[in-house]
Amino acid sequence: MNRIVHACCLLVLLLAGSCASTKHPEQWQPADVRSSSERILSEVTRLTLDKNNFPGGTGLDPTTLSMVSGWNISLAPFRGKGFRERCHIRFQRLKDGNYTVEVRVERQRNDDILRPLDLTYAQWEEDPDNIERSRVVLQYLRSLLAQQ
Repeated sequence: MNRIVHACCLLVLLLAGSCASTKHPEQWQPADVRSSSERILSEVTRLTLDKNNFPGGTGLDPTTLSMVSGWNISLAPFRGKGFRERCHIRFQRLKDGNYTVEVRVERQRNDDILRPLDLTYAQWEEDPDNIERSRVVLQYLRSLLAQQ
C-alpha cells in the first residue's frame, strides 16, 4: 500500500512538472521615459494601445501604474494559425518625472481543429510572447512621450 501511495505522489509530481515546463516565460521589454504627469502618462498609454490595435482594457491603475488591454483577435481557417494578443504595460516611478516602462504582448493560438473561424469554439493555448510587437508598442509610447 505504501508503494502505491509513493508511486501516485511521484506521478503527480511528474505531471505537475511537465505542465509547468510548457508555460512560456514572460518577455518584458524595458525602457526609461519621462512624463510631466501621470495623467499624461495614462492618456499617452491609452492612445498607444489604440493606435496599435489593442482594444480598450483597464485604465492605468494609479496604485500599481499598470494597464492591460483587451484581446486583439485574429482568426484563421487552419488549426494553430489563429491567435489573440493582449498588451501589458507597467511603469515604475523613479524621480523628477522619470519612469521605467515595461511592455509585454501576451499571445495565445487557437488550436480548435473543427471550427477555427468560430470564436465560440476557440481553444486558446499559450504561445511565446510577441517580442517584436512589444518593441513596436514600446517605441510608439516612447515617441509620444518625447513629443509632450
